[in-house]
Amino acid sequence: MRWKNKGHEYDEVYRQIFSKNGFYLFGCGDYGKQFLKSFQGEVPIVGYIDNSPAKQNALINGKSCIGLNKLSLKPEEGIILTISQYDRAGAVEQLEQQGYRRDVDYFLIEEFISVYYLYKYDKVYFLNISFLPSTACNLKCRHCLNFNPFAKEFYVRDWEALRVDVDLFFANVDYIMIFHVSGGEPMLYKHTADLIAYIDENYGDRIGTLRTVTNGTIVPSDETLMKLSRCRVEVTVDDYREAVPKYNAQFDELIRKLEQYQIKHYINKVKSWVDLAPEKTDYSNMSEEQLIRHRSECGQTWQELRDGKLYSCNYAAYATVAGIAGEQDLEESYDLRRHTADKKKELVEFRLGYTDKGYTNFCKKCRGFTAHDTDAVEPAVQVGSDRR
Repeated sequence: MRWKNKGHEYDEVYRQIFSKNGFYLFGCGDYGKQFLKSFQGEVPIVGYIDNSPAKQNALINGKSCIGLNKLSLKPEEGIILTISQYDRAGAVEQLEQQGYRRDVDYFLIEEFISVYYLYKYDKVYFLNISFLPSTACNLKCRHCLNFNPFAKEFYVRDWEALRVDVDLFFANVDYIMIFHVSGGEPMLYKHTADLIAYIDENYGDRIGTLRTVTNGTIVPSDETLMKLSRCRVEVTVDDYREAVPKYNAQFDELIRKLEQYQIKHYINKVKSWVDLAPEKTDYSNMSEEQLIRHRSECGQTWQELRDGKLYSCNYAAYATVAGIAGEQDLEESYDLRRHTADKKKELVEFRLGYTDKGYTNFCKKCRGFTAHDTDAVEPAVQVGSDRR
């Protein structure tokens, strides 16, 4: 999105949010649970919406969960869309088809969180951030969203630089729902446990969920596991055993070790990935207005924190590091080292997708997370595999 009224882009959204006296959460998965964990008691919840028949008609915290088609929304009620970027596009289409208006009847979770707390309490609250110590990985996945198959070498960050970034981030951000230490494969980076311990010890009370992820093929050392066991961290174990069966024994041993050290974890049975298809996509002939629209329609909700800056699209940042997106313009990043307290609204607007340009250079090569322009592909298929 391109800035038109910097520092005031969400004034009207704020007015709409505070005209409501109750909200339905649309999506009872991970984001919905994380929202409740962080904000229940502050935001009045009147009910839940989910597309899964198994969840409909159930009671959640004493309130009903229904399908969207059964909802009768009152003028003084709103919907908070608590669905991740991977599944959001279809839900947005549902809402629009039933006549619900964005920022009037329904609100995206990241916008709701940031606007609510900024305008009501003068606090900077973010939905999430992606923080990569390294892009090093032992797999070479064909559709890797770090675009590692295109990179000539892995990008590995200095430990001290990571601590500087973490301190700078929390000097400017009051609270974040999910702080995600990602990769690459985080268990290959020698300081991952130290990084998580540092974040938890110094800023754990300002994080809803401190999370890291592993591809399930690496069994960390007992020293690493002991350090993690002392932290308030959640480990997502991606289950790619069907794509890389030679690592089945390591997967089983990893789960056994996580249970032994009582480290909170869950197995993510990945059904599909999104193919952003940079090698097949060419939007270079799009006009600026078309590129701005393409970026605005993208459901991508993550940004990357690196070298004192927030990058407006984490995938554009990854593509640049991998060498397939050209140079990033200054408009694609926000320098936290130059941020001052009087620019909180500008910072929040940037985090929610506003830039001077309105799109990234990588938008010219990326299909984006939209209802029509993404392809579901089999997860973790390795480069050179004949699987399609």
